[in-house]
Amino acid sequence: MIKTYKKGNIIFIQGIRTWKELVSLVKRAEKAGYKYVGYHNIEPIGDVAVFEKK
Repeated sequence: MIKTYKKGNIIFIQGIRTWKELVSLVKRAEKAGYKYVGYHNIEPIGDVAVFEKK
């Protein structure tokens, strides 16, 4: 189950299981004006994909 968290201009997406899901989310985020920053372990949330507003 994918969960989305937002903090200012940064979006954190948790629950990505496959590379295919990650690629799909990156493409959707780029269309919405966000860039993929990386996959990080954020303490209160856990492992998440990080997107930042361009």
